[in-house]
Amino acid sequence: MRSRKHLFGEMVGSNPSHKEGDGYDFAQIRPYMYGDNVKRIDWKQSAKIGHIQVRSFFEEKEINVYALGLMSGSMHFGIDRMKQEVMAEVVALLGFSAIKNSDFFSLALLSDKLLYESLLSKKEAMVREATHKTLNTSLISQQLNWKFIQNYALHRIKKSSLLFILSDFFELPVLEAIAKKHSVVVIKIRDHFEENPSALGSLYIKDPTSLREENVTLDDGMVKAYTVRQKRFDQQLESYFKKNGITQISLYTNEDPYIKLSSILREL
Repeated sequence: MRSRKHLFGEMVGSNPSHKEGDGYDFAQIRPYMYGDNVKRIDWKQSAKIGHIQVRSFFEEKEINVYALGLMSGSMHFGIDRMKQEVMAEVVALLGFSAIKNSDFFSLALLSDKLLYESLLSKKEAMVREATHKTLNTSLISQQLNWKFIQNYALHRIKKSSLLFILSDFFELPVLEAIAKKHSVVVIKIRDHFEENPSALGSLYIKDPTSLREENVTLDDGMVKAYTVRQKRFDQQLESYFKKNGITQISLYTNEDPYIKLSSILREL
């Protein structure tokens, strides 16, 4: 419901091509040619130069928008709210925005296998189902297989498309080939505690990906060492995205996804 209120997509006319046609973005005034729509005649300009002139517009081009939700066990975490819940809200925002733009939208939930795939559609019912699946798919013990993810993006999505890849990205991805075929936007979803943990003392933890259990002591020394390693990794991750021309958006569990998404997507 919150996502429906936050539809940030522009109406039809937001995806212009460089080809003249029946769009809304003005291209030029040019001499009339046989077959032109007489409603497009610019009578004022025609009277000035003594020849019939018409106003032409850029043709609108539909795009295919895909969201790839990477469902690793590490997404089963959150202090403010679960990262999986944020992912579901992002899927809803992307889906409703795409269909308001008259673009096609599809969602695939991937780990080391295909967990869910929606049809490429402009129907709101599909977006609601995709959001529900994102929110309710089990994450425990799910592990990512980047070769499988790459094959899906390259071979299952045949037409060059706009791809939003959603994950927490705590491992270096394999996106080089995908970025050469598609326009890729990475949406990194994290909780602030994962980047800047507090010294909580002795803890019993269970890894939601490997299911390994152990006791750890989260003291000041361990927190400092972990924070340094995490910052170093994120710098490497950011360099990787820049090298491959991938746009990155960082979202945290205590943020409203709409605020960041709306500003970034208007620039795409």
